[in-house]
Amino acid sequence: MQNQKILFSGVFLLAIIVLTPLGFSASLGDDWSSIKSSLSSGEKADTLVVSLSHVNDAHLIYTNNFKLAAYEVDSESDILIEAAFDDIIKNHTSEDSGMVSLNRQVIDKTIYKIAYMKMELAVEKNSADDFITWYSVLDKKFKVSEKDYESNNWIAEIESTQSTLSSNGPAILEELLEIFKLKTIEELEEAIAALEEGDVKSAKKFTYEGLYYYRTLHPAVEEKLGTETANELLHEMEEAIEVTMSGNISSEMKFKIEHIASEVELIIREYEGGDTSEIGLALSGIKDRLNLVEGEYFDAVSDGQIIDQGEYDETVIFLSKAKSIFDSVKPSLMELSESDTVSLETHFIEMDLIVSSIDKPNKISILVGKSLNNIASFENFIGGATEIDIFQYFDEIDRLLNDAKTSYRNGDSQLAFDLVSEAYLDNYEFVEGPLGEVDPELMTKIETDMREDLRNMIKNGESFDSVDAQIDMILMDLDTAQKIVPEFGTIAMMVLAVAIISIVAITSKSKFSIIQRF
Repeated sequence: MQNQKILFSGVFLLAIIVLTPLGFSASLGDDWSSIKSSLSSGEKADTLVVSLSHVNDAHLIYTNNFKLAAYEVDSESDILIEAAFDDIIKNHTSEDSGMVSLNRQVIDKTIYKIAYMKMELAVEKNSADDFITWYSVLDKKFKVSEKDYESNNWIAEIESTQSTLSSNGPAILEELLEIFKLKTIEELEEAIAALEEGDVKSAKKFTYEGLYYYRTLHPAVEEKLGTETANELLHEMEEAIEVTMSGNISSEMKFKIEHIASEVELIIREYEGGDTSEIGLALSGIKDRLNLVEGEYFDAVSDGQIIDQGEYDETVIFLSKAKSIFDSVKPSLMELSESDTVSLETHFIEMDLIVSSIDKPNKISILVGKSLNNIASFENFIGGATEIDIFQYFDEIDRLLNDAKTSYRNGDSQLAFDLVSEAYLDNYEFVEGPLGEVDPELMTKIETDMREDLRNMIKNGESFDSVDAQIDMILMDLDTAQKIVPEFGTIAMMVLAVAIISIVAITSKSKFSIIQRF
């Protein structure tokens, strides 16, 4: 039986190869676009027969041009796509147009991952032709060739001198990953904005898009932060879908998605290796949203006219959010650089005027560039090399966890959760290395107890006594750790000029209440 299965798989793949055209009359980007348009036509068709005909057309294009590639680089993607095609047929049959649209997102975005992984493989095999062929999918989607991306120059060099693939290929892949990172953040923010308007249908679409954009980024996060953290981010994105599908009122959904978005952004910042302090997170958040403003506005406006209302609305959302983040940390930014703060605020005013008057996209690009220069200046001001004794981190963790205990008993679950997050991200991570060298098991235990178990207990609303007991156990383990960590003296690190640890942002964040179970 096993031999029969192997034989069948071999024949099946051979059939795909035979069916696949040896030369493409159109690019793979065009093939991806044809799948998308066929599925969209199926949604708009008047009869079930016509709808299913369009779905079959899309499936044939997938089978002929992408299925073998999926088998080669990521069989899970093929499983997801085939399941989505099956579900779309069922959805059409049951007249569930909402799920038809959502399953189309699964197919659409999963093909991006296949294309990206084929590009990675092309770099490994030093195949410039394959790299360019699969790049066409992501170029078609993100309109890279129409925008001011470095990838355009790098691709041109590969086309003229194929040996440059070894240096240019990884750089292009990195720039594309940045797009997927931004999209992961973007879709959650759009879901929040949709729920603000009571538009649950759009919120569902955005959370689906966010999850399947993230799937392309997931391997990179896993490589850098480990499987556990990457899966935590994946779970957050999946949970966002569950929230929008829950049937709760939109205000409750919005509240939960906001919390998920903050968790996702925190892990993204950790993935970037950036500063996760209050100001560091704020500057990264402003930077990402300004990049989104530039991209969305480019697609939204042409010749003084709005050509895509959806992209224009998203421009307004991201610009507003960037300004909101700026306002929340403006006093701290003034302490770092008054001139850069005033300059950045002026740029926000000018960008708002440009967007309101539907002025030229290049004006936004110029102001975004100037704003990013201001942000770079702030990042330079954020601190110098400061010598900090390692035991200061133990003291800070102790304080934060005890404050979390008090906050939780006072009913402020959000503050308790954020204090625990700060204890881990801004403090324990600097202890992990030295502790891991002398007692790796204890290091892992404290990490799991604090980052995973304790935060989940707070999130799930467990009893005060249970949370207290968990914190007390962690504090006892930290006391043990402090006694065995070698006295390295000091650790050099970059810190804020204004403070080692700041909880100003945490205490000003929106708070939520969780029903306690006793």
